[in-house]
Amino acid sequence: MIRVDFYYEDKELCGFHIHGHSEYADPGKDIVCSAISALSFNCVNSLEVLSKDRTSVEQESNGNLFCIVKRPISPEGQLLLRSLQLGAENIAKEYPRYVTISTKE
Repeated sequence: MIRVDFYYEDKELCGFHIHGHSEYADPGKDIVCSAISALSFNCVNSLEVLSKDRTSVEQESNGNLFCIVKRPISPEGQLLLRSLQLGAENIAKEYPRYVTISTKE
């Protein structure tokens, strides 16, 4: 199962951690994993190119991805993080056996 943790500080979305494997299908054919990966990498790339926010990003060899946006977070940064959250929540609704979402303060 893929676990997506969204991090909040003072009620402001400031980062995420994606870990685990969906096991929906064989590697290379797993549409759930591909969808979450595409959303998360696009969010990181967009934060770096389309906002002035400073990020701390770690990608581990096992596929885990961790991203924290240093405060203060721009309105563009908030929009990009919320877009990732919306997309991940919709995937989790469609594939609840393969993706879980949690929030952490």
